[in-house]
Amino acid sequence: MDITVVGAHRFAATPERAKLSLSAGFESDAKEEAMRMTTSLVTDLHAELQALKAIKPSPITWFAVLPIRTRSWRPYHDKGKILPMRYGAVAALSVKFRDFKALVQLAGELGGRPGVTLNGVAWTLTEVTKAKVEAKVLADAVKRARERALVIAKAAGATSIVAVEIADPGLLRGDLVSTAESGYHAAVTRDSTAGGGSEDIQLVPEDIEVSATVHARFQTAG
Repeated sequence: MDITVVGAHRFAATPERAKLSLSAGFESDAKEEAMRMTTSLVTDLHAELQALKAIKPSPITWFAVLPIRTRSWRPYHDKGKILPMRYGAVAALSVKFRDFKALVQLAGELGGRPGVTLNGVAWTLTEVTKAKVEAKVLADAVKRARERALVIAKAAGATSIVAVEIADPGLLRGDLVSTAESGYHAAVTRDSTAGGGSEDIQLVPEDIEVSATVHARFQTAG
């Protein structure tokens, strides 16, 4: 007798890293002024992040400063009046922290600085931890599938089972449609952005959910 089942498992892991995303830029009636102000701000931020990275031990693992982007537009006027052109320049920056207290401190310092916008915090695991957790969760999903199949087999009068096929969702022979999910999911905190000062920032990292689902086919063996 063949028995086909789904095995799934989820695990909530505590975040180990936090990536702060921010943007730096200005708008102006003059293109040159927008570019000058933005360049000065980005240069200052780059120097501050370099200094933070140079601390031993450093509270951050890496940072990135992307090239400055420019744009121009004509503001809308509801009475049809032609308004002067506006120009903007902005650069995106990312900083990954291992020290969450340092994240709060930096976000508090930058949150009220003119031209800086805090875009959010993403919580992650280290690559080593992620690989270990994913392997454990996948193994537990297979174990759940076997336990489920064994319950079915015993209910049908069999005493043992042998695995015939185990696959990711949709890859088992004979599968037509699968809605099961498998993978790594990171939850972002509530109140992960704020400005004006560190006392206004409430960083409460939610657990990172790691999940796995397998489809398995067993045969009764006794």
